[in-house]
Amino acid sequence: MVRLFAASSAGRTRPADDAHDRHALPDRGDQSDRRGHSSCQGSATAPTETGPVQPYLRSRPRVTVLSDDGQNGVGMPNPGSEHTGARIKRARLNAGYTQRELAEHTYLSLGTIRKVEQGERLPTVGTLTAVARVLHVTVEDLTGQPYRHRPQDEQVHAPIAGIRAALRHWDLPPDWFDRPRPLHEVRTDVTTALEYRSAGRLSRLGQLLSGLIEELTASVHQHEGRDRRQAARLLSFTYDMAHTLTYRLGYPDLRGQVEDRLRWSAGLADDPLLVALAEYDRVQTFKSAHEYDAGLRIMEMARRRLVEEATTRGPEYITVLGGMRLRDVTLASRLGDPAATKHHISEARKLLEQLPNQDDRRHYRLIFGRGNLAIHEVQASVELAQLEDAEKTIRSTVLPASVTPTRRSAWHVHAARAYVAAGRPKKALEELKEARATAPQITKYRPMARDAATLLNLQFRHAPEDLRALNSWFGINLSS
Repeated sequence: MVRLFAASSAGRTRPADDAHDRHALPDRGDQSDRRGHSSCQGSATAPTETGPVQPYLRSRPRVTVLSDDGQNGVGMPNPGSEHTGARIKRARLNAGYTQRELAEHTYLSLGTIRKVEQGERLPTVGTLTAVARVLHVTVEDLTGQPYRHRPQDEQVHAPIAGIRAALRHWDLPPDWFDRPRPLHEVRTDVTTALEYRSAGRLSRLGQLLSGLIEELTASVHQHEGRDRRQAARLLSFTYDMAHTLTYRLGYPDLRGQVEDRLRWSAGLADDPLLVALAEYDRVQTFKSAHEYDAGLRIMEMARRRLVEEATTRGPEYITVLGGMRLRDVTLASRLGDPAATKHHISEARKLLEQLPNQDDRRHYRLIFGRGNLAIHEVQASVELAQLEDAEKTIRSTVLPASVTPTRRSAWHVHAARAYVAAGRPKKALEELKEARATAPQITKYRPMARDAATLLNLQFRHAPEDLRALNSWFGINLSS
């Protein structure tokens, strides 16, 4: 006999018709983005700041989260006290490579390896993935993720064990699960979670996800026909949010599981745009593995499939297609291909012309508009070491109000990286402070933000008070 899930919040009485089922989540996210901030604080269903979130969980025993000792392996120093270059040096020595040998195997210059290891240069993502591939470690090993070096970090990491358990249950028989709530009630929680992600509130997002994954998995297995497709649709959005969380916090193994589950649920939902989203997320694994050319090929196939199968050509379609082009920009720049990068930026601009006002909007999680295009242009310029182009874009761009806090934070982090590389520490510090103010949790757990702050300490003769405060907030301990 199956049992009912207990409700985690009240006030959910609105049933939905087919149109609402199909479009409510992307449209709700779009409205939040147009305001430039999340509306979750004003939501009747959002948990309060003081009260804990009570996610839907099975009545069976939960997995317990073990405490972390703050070390990255037996006898290894606390990663919070190191910059990425120091970790690269340690991994290189453990693998038995000289600096020259590592440079030869990664196709990087010897000067780049030396300056990165000494903390004189901020490594690009392309550099990190090339080094990780040769040394047979993960990018997260080099960046020090997951960042769990202080007690206050545990709140944001605590839900990971529950998410792991929920992902394991994806193919259990229907009678194993408790009976889920009606879909229109679950949808409200999914919408709340989407708002938390848009605002960059990772701890709140994580507290909701394990219960949602479990309950929506039950819905997929216990429903048929239209209800099953709608449950699969909601589960796909929930998996995508789990992908965001595991990526931000630095759990590549878990992220890979989420990508597989998302492809499964998107196929059940019978929605070409969700299938495209699943392929978009899947490419993240190829990015981490330094397989940028393979990632570009997957994106090309996904675009062709979307063009063939999409039944409409409205804003949702343009936004998803545009978001996929922006991923191409990232892949091409990390591949070190300026011509391909320029081509994909040009194609993105053509799509941008088809959007009213060119404002940033979110559909199926992908964000596309003039603001996010500018963010990707700066990021690409930094990856390609085109610092003059990066600074030109920074100076000439005013981000529209439609840019979400998480994307605005990314803008400031990439600008800080550009200024660090250009030897302008005061400007870099101001950008990092803006990133922190805009989306604190996203910035705190972004490796490039942490490394930029670490290298700033070497560029200032005497670290100003603002930088010392930033060091403390990131957990950077330079005296260790």
